[in-house]
Amino acid sequence: MHDVKAQGGSRGLSLAVVAAVGVVFALAYVDSRREEARALDDFSADQAALARTLAGTMSARLQGVVRDLRAAPASADGPYEEVDLLDGSGRVVRGTKEPARQAILARLFATATPGGAEVESQPLDERLRYFLRRDPAGAVALLVDTELFFADTRSLRRIVIDEEGRWAVSGGDAASRNWQTAPPTAEIATMLAAMKKGEEGTIFLPRPSADALGLGQRSAVAGFAPVTVGGLRWSVGVVASARRVRDRARLAAWRLAATTGLTALLVGLFGVAIRRQERRAQRLADALDLAEATAALRERSEKLVESVPLGVLAVDAAARVTAVNPFLADRGARAGTPLDAPLDALWAEARARHTVQARQSLTLTLDGKAREVDAFAIPLARPLPDVDGFVVLHDRTDLKRLERNLQRAEKLATIGTLSAGIAHEVGTPLGIISGRAEQLLTRVPEGEPGEAMKKGLSSILGQVDKVSTTIRQLLDFARTRPVSVEAVSAATAIGAAASLLEHRFRQAKVSVATDAAPSLPPLAADRGQLEQVLVNLLMNACDACAPGGHVTARARAADEGVLLEIVDDGSGIAPEHLPSVLDPFFTTKKRGQGTGLGLTIAADIVKNHGGTLTIDSTPGQGTTVRVVWPKAVAA
Repeated sequence: MHDVKAQGGSRGLSLAVVAAVGVVFALAYVDSRREEARALDDFSADQAALARTLAGTMSARLQGVVRDLRAAPASADGPYEEVDLLDGSGRVVRGTKEPARQAILARLFATATPGGAEVESQPLDERLRYFLRRDPAGAVALLVDTELFFADTRSLRRIVIDEEGRWAVSGGDAASRNWQTAPPTAEIATMLAAMKKGEEGTIFLPRPSADALGLGQRSAVAGFAPVTVGGLRWSVGVVASARRVRDRARLAAWRLAATTGLTALLVGLFGVAIRRQERRAQRLADALDLAEATAALRERSEKLVESVPLGVLAVDAAARVTAVNPFLADRGARAGTPLDAPLDALWAEARARHTVQARQSLTLTLDGKAREVDAFAIPLARPLPDVDGFVVLHDRTDLKRLERNLQRAEKLATIGTLSAGIAHEVGTPLGIISGRAEQLLTRVPEGEPGEAMKKGLSSILGQVDKVSTTIRQLLDFARTRPVSVEAVSAATAIGAAASLLEHRFRQAKVSVATDAAPSLPPLAADRGQLEQVLVNLLMNACDACAPGGHVTARARAADEGVLLEIVDDGSGIAPEHLPSVLDPFFTTKKRGQGTGLGLTIAADIVKNHGGTLTIDSTPGQGTTVRVVWPKAVAA
């Protein structure tokens, strides 16, 4: 009875052991299937993340191509095999000389829209294709080696589908990136359809599908993601064998059944740590790429700001200048100074309205000189620690001066034509009046009865002479007299002009002095016209002085020639009159004491000789007229 019981107990124990073993194996099997499913899910998530990463990398490189298309690069740098420029008719004006490629570019040009999205050609071979952007004036095309898009991921097996739905496998141990012509399996067809629609996701590929992708008879998981940049739309996928995943899942399940929970926990924690490190490494890599791109963008922006012919001020919240570009630094602007009053008001308005504000024709002092500028205040939507925005200045002083000179030239031409006509019409009657008056003067009887008549006739002749002088000045102004240049001594010319006006200076009780060394270089001048200039300037200086005043005529050598200066201590010229003193018929003298043509004629004579005439004056202190006259060329 005990043996039977023992046998029964042993059998029961054996059954229990077998049952326990069966339960352990069943649990291990269930756990392995569960672990396999979980591992496949994780692997699918990894593949999806990897596909997104690859799509992001490819997108960044496509963005580089689009950016270079819009910047129209002048040479084939970086990943570009060639750069082609097309005119408005689609003809290649610079770049490839091959007729076949020119025909491809012409067809691609016809499909593009001016100012629209970028377009790409069909592949020229396994790796080359054209990218083109068109504008109203023509187009620029880049021939790109698309294999370089995957330079950092050559170890991965990738699936690429183009706009026509064709697909290719590359990377890993794939021999080439040939477009596939055989019909795909059902799973591959499903994946390609999703990729063509621009969808993102993963798909499990059984062994026949994996074998069609070059992975052999093993199951696989593929992740795919779209790539869209401007008008360019690609889809990229990453495929990897799931065999190792399944093997690792089964092994983990058996280890879980044979080892303690603590070991499994440590393994899990170790896997989590690895995943975290990988993610951290990826984040660091992404941050590094972003930092490099930001640095490149900042460098490009700084070079642009430094090179533009505009003034740029960086301004903080307190309306103080924190930085200036070289254009303004060369003109005396400095960081750390407050904005000038006109710019301060403009900046305050821009900050209050949070929009760009502009002002035209503001007067600012730059490098000690008054300048006329257009100003633009640009507040930042996201201010930086020391920059709330920018003030951009466009210096229009030189442009305004050119406009005034053009207006003056047009006015001079009109006045010259009018003056010539008036002088011609008035000259003949004046000649008759003068002749008749002289004839009557010879017939006036001698003695007291005729004195009154002689006096009246002499007055008529005097007034006629004044009008004749004015007419002669009008004619001199209206027509350009020929210049007969010879070598003239500056000392001799100044002395002769002072001698001619000696009586006039004596009557005005104004002293005149000359200071010109005989050793000065001779002037290249028409002697008569040089004398006319000096006489006009000395007469004006004499008329500006009160009795007891002083006038000095002097000459000295200068880099451009010889500098002639007429200096007086007279009444001076008001600042508002200075811009007009060279205009014809403008005069500050009393009525009847001047025609306003002397300075105009003198300035034209100086200009015809290749010299310059400038005037500096301070009211109540006097005037200085400076004439730079060219030197005579030595024979």
